[in-house]
Amino acid sequence: MSDSVEEVDCKVNFLLRKEVTFVILGSVAGALAMHVPAIFYSSFEELSHEILSQVLPVGESDGHDDGTGFLLHIFVSTIIGVVAGVILHRALKMDISRPSMGLIFGLLAGGTAFIIFAMPMIYLIMSPSLAADTHAEQLDFTKVVLESLGIHLLWGLIMGSVTSFLTRRFGANYICRECDVEFFNSATRKAHIAHVHGKGSQSMRRVLILGGGYAGVGVLNRLQKKFHDDIDVSIGLVNESNFFLHTPMLPEMATGSIEPRHIATPIRKFCHRARFYQARVTAIDLKERQVTIRRTGSESTSVLPYDYLVIASGMKANFFGNESVKRNALKIRKLEDAIKIRNHAIGALEGADLEQDPAAKAKLMTFVVVGGGFSGVETVGELNSFVRDSVRKYYHNIPMSSIRVILVSSSDILPEVSALSAHAMSALTKAGVTIHINVRLTEYTGGVATLNDGTVIETETLIWAAGGMVDEIVAKLDTEHHKSGRVVVNSHLSLKNNPDIFALGDCAFITDPRDGTPYPPTAQHAAQEAKVVANNLANRIRGIEKQDEFTYDADGFVAKIGSMEGVALMKGVRMHGLAAWFVWKHYYLSMLPTTEKKVRVGFDWLVDLFFPRDISKT
Repeated sequence: MSDSVEEVDCKVNFLLRKEVTFVILGSVAGALAMHVPAIFYSSFEELSHEILSQVLPVGESDGHDDGTGFLLHIFVSTIIGVVAGVILHRALKMDISRPSMGLIFGLLAGGTAFIIFAMPMIYLIMSPSLAADTHAEQLDFTKVVLESLGIHLLWGLIMGSVTSFLTRRFGANYICRECDVEFFNSATRKAHIAHVHGKGSQSMRRVLILGGGYAGVGVLNRLQKKFHDDIDVSIGLVNESNFFLHTPMLPEMATGSIEPRHIATPIRKFCHRARFYQARVTAIDLKERQVTIRRTGSESTSVLPYDYLVIASGMKANFFGNESVKRNALKIRKLEDAIKIRNHAIGALEGADLEQDPAAKAKLMTFVVVGGGFSGVETVGELNSFVRDSVRKYYHNIPMSSIRVILVSSSDILPEVSALSAHAMSALTKAGVTIHINVRLTEYTGGVATLNDGTVIETETLIWAAGGMVDEIVAKLDTEHHKSGRVVVNSHLSLKNNPDIFALGDCAFITDPRDGTPYPPTAQHAAQEAKVVANNLANRIRGIEKQDEFTYDADGFVAKIGSMEGVALMKGVRMHGLAAWFVWKHYYLSMLPTTEKKVRVGFDWLVDLFFPRDISKT
């Protein structure tokens, strides 16, 4: 392959922090190099000492210390490195993995640093000194300018060369466009092309991951690191949506505290060494080792063969056979569900503001959430806060007394954290939420919800947050299942009858090998399970018999139940109120997959503290 083609295939895809780090290292290396000629140019070294003593100040201004110039160069080069790295990443967009472009960038940076930094310092500090005859006999103005220009250009050349080398070695990704995967270096890419697309590989191991949630993406990220330059390992991930969703923040998104895109990260952002398929799984054939998928928005299907399968497809809403609820209730499991809830709630507020009939107004202002788990409790708390705040701020024709927010639970609320159930009920009741426990919703049709204790609730808004079930494809797999339909796995998180197939997350039934109790299907457990699956799968691929057992003690449980109100049980310590609310914010912010999303959500929360939530429909 020609060099020109290789350059086209080279794809530099840096993160900002990576780019800045490389430029800082190059800048410091340049500073070390520029100090060598500087110590021979007494006028330039004395100028550096003069600048340092004036700015900080340090030492005697008329003295001379070889170390001051060195310190100044290192300090300033680090600052310039940060600035230059940001400019390179955000503005110039230069591919400095090419040595020639690295040198050009270095010369530009060196010349710019000379003009912006060195020249003002010379004129502001040195010129007054010459005018006062303090250094007239020792310093030649023109000579110092030329020396400074030469040294800064040297700094730039070194910085550009080092940055270019680091980019090629640690930053440049070399892509195989046919497979849509990337490699850290061109040698591995060339070997991949010859091995896979040339004579073909007889030893290729194909790993297929089903699901793009905490479990699936967690396995993906770790496998990519382990096999990034192993050309005999192929990794693929299938997910119906093209983004990873931070589901614990769906209730906040449904009430406008967070923008939808801020809790959704494109899965392709994670896929460097893996191929992504946005598609729905329509069949899994364990005997033939293949998965059939149907592309989103199309009826055409494809077959993906595998050697190792990871099932992390999560769960969907379970209506327990109640067709009236399935047809008429809103759900809160997907991004589009939360958007629909928000628009529906705002529509109810707008309608109630115009409605003249008190009974119709009351029906519009009655909101019912079914499900006493984390999702239901957090949803009802957020919805209650959003409706009451919006009425108080914008909808002056709606009396506060007409607002009814109701939570229906078939058991005590927050059964996962029974120790905090009483406080959660007290806090929600105090905030104006009516709670029905130990009852079930039997029917919802025509705007009327009926409970099994005979209670009838007229409402135009019913949100179903009760229970989940695995996809039919997973439920039909020829393996052992729990009564809930989840796949039963052993302590290594693989199927009991097939060690090459792993299952984790919400779709898997996992018990603690220490006492046999089942692990709850939560995000933190899925993230920890992904570590064990990735290690065990890597060992099987490499022919290592060792398999780790999954044992995990939860960090704790937290639930946000309204504005600045929450409950938490962290390492045996109970918290509630503002402290628990703060722990919830910190914990789930830390679980966001990228720095970008953490910053965006953090700003959303900051704005939410000072401004009312937006009531625009989207």
